[in-house]
Amino acid sequence: MSGPLGYNVRVHDRWDASDPVWREIARQGGATPFQTPGFLDAWYASYGARGGVTPVIVEVMRGREPAMLLPLALSDGVIRFADAGISDNNAPIAGPALPAPTDMRALWPSIRRALPGAAMLHFEKQPETVAGRANPLLAIATARPSPLSAHPLETGDSFEDYSRSRTTKFRKEQERVWRVFTRTDGARFDLVEDRETALKILADMDRLQGERMTELGIDAQVGEATYTAHYRHLVQHAIGRDAVLGALTCNGETVGALLGVSNGTTVTFVRLAHAGGEWSTSSPGRLVIEQTMMALHAKGLRRFDFSVGDYAYKENFRIGHAPLFDTAVALSLAGKMKAARINLRAALRTSPLVRRLMGKKADV
Repeated sequence: MSGPLGYNVRVHDRWDASDPVWREIARQGGATPFQTPGFLDAWYASYGARGGVTPVIVEVMRGREPAMLLPLALSDGVIRFADAGISDNNAPIAGPALPAPTDMRALWPSIRRALPGAAMLHFEKQPETVAGRANPLLAIATARPSPLSAHPLETGDSFEDYSRSRTTKFRKEQERVWRVFTRTDGARFDLVEDRETALKILADMDRLQGERMTELGIDAQVGEATYTAHYRHLVQHAIGRDAVLGALTCNGETVGALLGVSNGTTVTFVRLAHAGGEWSTSSPGRLVIEQTMMALHAKGLRRFDFSVGDYAYKENFRIGHAPLFDTAVALSLAGKMKAARINLRAALRTSPLVRRLMGKKADV
């Protein structure tokens, strides 16, 4: 479908129907780690293949020049990004002709007309920028702050300098637990790139995380069939490229493991698992994070993201905080009420007056 400013819009109902050029663009810095080929291949083969889910791949070109690709899906009358709760950032794959916000406002009606029938569009956890440029999707309607935020970290070229920028207490504790761990014969750390080894460690992560969630009484996706299938596909097809895995092991036993997704310049950590019991004295969760960062830094990585979720241990690594944004847009009369409720909740959540009233209520 032709649009203004020379843009053309096409919508596919299969992920593999999009132009192969987008894979190269994603791997050359045009995507967040959650819109890389490895992550999206796995997502559409698992979550995107469930009953009631229809892939919606929006491809925008300006002439022959790639502008942007939106990896979306339609389910329950709502169009969302390929997410289902496992993606931390949702953004376009940004081509050379990525529209500026003002151009996006003119282009949006053409994209909207090309979309399949749906009640509402709901884009969550959107970063302000993609590939160093303004995220054009934030211009299509009022974008409101997400309750979640990213936690980026740039180490710089010297990992030793980064380490010394943290508190002395934490740095010394990390050195101590590494000594404790490596005192055991056979204890080691590896950045795993062998597929079969990675799959075995992933199975151990499923078990360890499942046990931990049960212990805490948390109802999580871990252990659910689609969740397991997604990560198995990701590791099987993208380990060492769009997926990275660091592991602490001892004579074949997985002591701690950290899985991340990568766009080549940034690694976002998405799954962390560790054993308890006798291994608790070596704090394997914190230890595998640091050892994985060191190994990736040695390979040239300088940017990391500790993913969404405010956990106290992340602050010890001197993380930053980057805002994310949500957008809800009605696409039909039936969707107006849904979008209005979402936008109202978001407005109330960020209202200074509501926060003051809630604070007073807590003091009573």
